[in-house]
Amino acid sequence: MSDITNSISDQANELKNQAAAKLGDLKQEAAKLGDQLKDKASELLDKAKSADVQGEFNHLKDEAGVKIDELSDKAKGIWNKLTGHHDAPDAPAK
Repeated sequence: MSDITNSISDQANELKNQAAAKLGDLKQEAAKLGDQLKDKASELLDKAKSADVQGEFNHLKDEAGVKIDELSDKAKGIWNKLTGHHDAPDAPAK
């Protein structure tokens, strides 16, 4: 009976060692996948920030265009008052 008990105990220990090794492998794989996920999340966050910056740039560019138009209209009004003309010359194209 002792041989059977020893055999079962040996087999149990072998299975325990195999399970521990497999668990170690799975932990390493999980760590790799976690790192990949962090990298991808960081990349997506950078893209989102870039899109925000581009959107803000476009908004500011539009606002600047409106301000330029307003200033151009004011400059034409001043020109007309100073010269008595009704049509001020357009600003040179840039």
